[in-house]
Parts: sequence; C-alpha cells; structure tokens
Amino acid sequence: MIQKSKDTNKKKYWLRFLISAVIIFSFIYIFYTFLRQNEAINTWYVDTLNEFATLLLLGAKYFTELFGFEVVTFGKSIRIIDNFQAASIYLDRGCMGRNVMLGYAALIAVFPGKLIHKLWYIPMGLLIITFVNILRISGLAITAYCCPEYSDVNHYIIFKIVAWIVIFILWVIWFNRFSPFSKKNQKDKETL
Repeated sequence: MIQKSKDTNKKKYWLRFLISAVIIFSFIYIFYTFLRQNEAINTWYVDTLNEFATLLLLGAKYFTELFGFEVVTFGKSIRIIDNFQAASIYLDRGCMGRNVMLGYAALIAVFPGKLIHKLWYIPMGLLIITFVNILRISGLAITAYCCPEYSDVNHYIIFKIVAWIVIFILWVIWFNRFSPFSKKNQKDKETL
C-alpha cells in the first residue's frame, strides 16, 4: 500500500513538472514572439539588457584589475591596455548569460519542491551564475591580451563547459537537498 502511494506521488510530481515546463516554455515563446513586438515592452527589455551588460563589464573590469591590468570599459567592450599592446572583447547579447540564467531559473521553478525554497534558491543561483559570467568575461579579456590564440577555445568551449558545470552543481544541490526526491525529504516522510 505504501509503495503504491509513493508511485502515485512520483507520477504526480512528474506530471506537475511537465505541465509547469510547458507553461513556462509557452510564456517564453509568447514573450519573444509577440510581446517584444510591443514598443514599450521591447524598450524596457533592451534597456534592462544594456544595464545588465554594464554591470557585467564593471564587475569584469574590477576583477581583472586585481591582477594588475589597466582596464577600461566603453560601450559594451572591455579593454586591457599597456604601453605595448591592447586587447579588447565585445560583450554581445548572447554573451551575457541570459539564456543560461533563464534555463537555470526555469529548471528550478518547474522541478518539484517547496515554493519557499525556490524563492531564495533561484535568486542565489542567478547571483552565482552572474559571478561566474563576470569571471568568464575577465578571463576572456585576459586571454585576448596575453594569448589571443586561445581566445576561441576559451570562449566557445572551456568557459561554456565551466558555466554548465556550475548550473549542474546547483541543480544537483537542489535535487539532493530540496526536492521531494531527496534522501533528506524521504527520511522525513518515513519518520512521519
């Protein structure tokens, strides 16, 4: 009897997961397909992205300066300069980590767990991902300055792998600590 109840609960959680995923995916699709055609919404979206880009570049600037580099930011670029050479990188929309952040937030939002935990875990994870992205931008600027021949491999492979590993670790922590499937929550249910 208890086994049947556990199976029913698991099916209920997975069904809720799938329905929530479809709802969130639909909202994202509607936003990008229809709502952004509204001038006010699109202006707000673009302005928010520009402010976020400025935040990322300033964070990367300050972090890179910790290593003794002279760094300037202009527009959506960061540049390391000295008397002999200069190297800059441009922060494109795809490099801001918004898709990674959205994927992380959506995954935690739709995965079973208590809302109270999601309300602090999602923002905390977004801060961690933002910090990792600042380190990534700084690393790309240093790579472009010191050894530009490695810029492409760092940009397209190494730093993306690191970012996805961080997200995977955040998800594993969520699954093992806060989801109804975690061993901790299973023990709590068994003692009741």
